[in-house]
Amino acid sequence: MSEKNTGMVSFTLDPMNPPTLTAEQEARLHAMNDKDIDLSDIPEQSLDRAIRPGLWGLPLDEVRSKAFRDKVLLLDADVLELFRESGDASPSKMNAVLREYAETHRKNA
Repeated sequence: MSEKNTGMVSFTLDPMNPPTLTAEQEARLHAMNDKDIDLSDIPEQSLDRAIRPGLWGLPLDEVRSKAFRDKVLLLDADVLELFRESGDASPSKMNAVLREYAETHRKNA
């Protein structure tokens, strides 16, 4: 067998069929703390995007503050799921539902 280093290893992970851990690997995993995880191979990220990627790159309290300032509506997961189950989770559909609610309550006030 050759001991020549090719410099690259290729592996395809099937998320629907992940490899199983041995009992020893599972015990080691459960015993780990966050500080035990080696992150040395992850590139440095700037703080303006690294804390909460995909949501303005901000910590949750700053996201709430920005959402309030910019008049952005943050929905709970169960509310969003209700719209998804109905087949239309589009902002225009949600806006129409909120408008109907507001108009109904305005008339009854």
